[in-house]
Amino acid sequence: MREIIEKAMAKGASSCEVFYLNSLRTSVDFETGRLKGVGRTEERGATLRLVKDGRMGLATSTKLDEVDRLVDDALATSAFGGKAEIEFAGAATLPGVETAHDDVENLDIDRVIEESQAEIARILDYEGEINAEASTLRDVQEIRVLTSEGFDGSFKRTLYRHHAGGRLIEGDNMLDAYAYFGGTNLDARRDIIAEVIEDFENGRTNVGVSTGPTNVLFTPRAVADVLMTLYLGVSGAMVDRKISPLAGKLGQTVFDERVTIYDDGLAKGAYESAPFDDEGVPMQRTPVFESGVLKNFLTDLRTARKLDLPLTGNALRAKRLVLTKDLGKVPSPEVTNWRMEGGTKSSDELLAGMKEGVIIDSIMGILMSNLTAGDFSGNVAYGLKVENGKTVGRVKDTMVSGNVYKLLRDNLLDLSSDTKLTGRLGVFGTHHFPYMLLKDVPISTKG
Repeated sequence: MREIIEKAMAKGASSCEVFYLNSLRTSVDFETGRLKGVGRTEERGATLRLVKDGRMGLATSTKLDEVDRLVDDALATSAFGGKAEIEFAGAATLPGVETAHDDVENLDIDRVIEESQAEIARILDYEGEINAEASTLRDVQEIRVLTSEGFDGSFKRTLYRHHAGGRLIEGDNMLDAYAYFGGTNLDARRDIIAEVIEDFENGRTNVGVSTGPTNVLFTPRAVADVLMTLYLGVSGAMVDRKISPLAGKLGQTVFDERVTIYDDGLAKGAYESAPFDDEGVPMQRTPVFESGVLKNFLTDLRTARKLDLPLTGNALRAKRLVLTKDLGKVPSPEVTNWRMEGGTKSSDELLAGMKEGVIIDSIMGILMSNLTAGDFSGNVAYGLKVENGKTVGRVKDTMVSGNVYKLLRDNLLDLSSDTKLTGRLGVFGTHHFPYMLLKDVPISTKG
């Protein structure tokens, strides 16, 4: 990798950065109760970013023996590149964080198949008409970043993700129920089939719900979906483009004082934890909101310099939502692992205190919302009606909408003391969120 920098500098670059990735992904997928396949994908390559004559150039190659071609391609693109707005990372003291675990790297695929078959058998024992599914992903990554400014860091990371569930069709009623866990080790594994069966059991009876402002208890999974609107709002890139609703509000109270959220790039066992980000900046635990006050935007090298903000170690080459790296993507500010502090009452206590309302666990179509503005809307994929502190059935043909900035400022009733591991859209990420009880959330139903 150092040869790439040396040749680029010899050919006229004034500074360089090399990002190296070696990723070996193994997947095991079951559909309709049967093994669909075992997949294995390997990706190995490097991306060179450089500055020549004050302009940025970038090239990517999976043929690491063709160093001259990679360098020449990057130099050629610099002639048409934008003005260089960053200085590449220099040598730094890196935090200690464990990112690789033998239990994932040495995972027995035959054992994964057997365990998935056992999970599907349990689902079908409950109801034989369910189209049962299970999916496991194991990724072993090697990442290295080098710069002409003196940074040279590398680490190995193991990623593990598993979800199971299925779809039950009874007449015109279609019910999906899934559960998930994941991390860099197997510590997060738990009996998710009991959760899946409970969701099927609670959701097989449909009940009506009234249109209008409603008390809603969002589960951690739904909270993860709704808070995707905040991911954009706190991005330094969105602030720079002047389209973040939070621009100009650093240090101001923007939410209820009970809202405290951290972006934790050092969280134990979490997907995006690492000693440094994809530009070589040390990762850290960054307070984003503390007691309702906006404390930090998430930055990369470019936005930190341009906006005169602290570096937070959030520059990632991540494909949207998923866990894979994109060698061809320019690093940009992305969330790592979010941790939201809870309240004083358990989720069971919050439910017991609801006279009438709706529990929402998942929202379909939320990505079609104007997330940048903080708006969200979509069909309630899985939700339950609450009467006198108890669930009485599933709500169907129901939509939920709202604006996260208004709801977290004016409509927050309570947060649960218990938090739960979850991810965006149910499977992407290792975030910890509480249950969130909100008042006057817009609900609409057909008829």
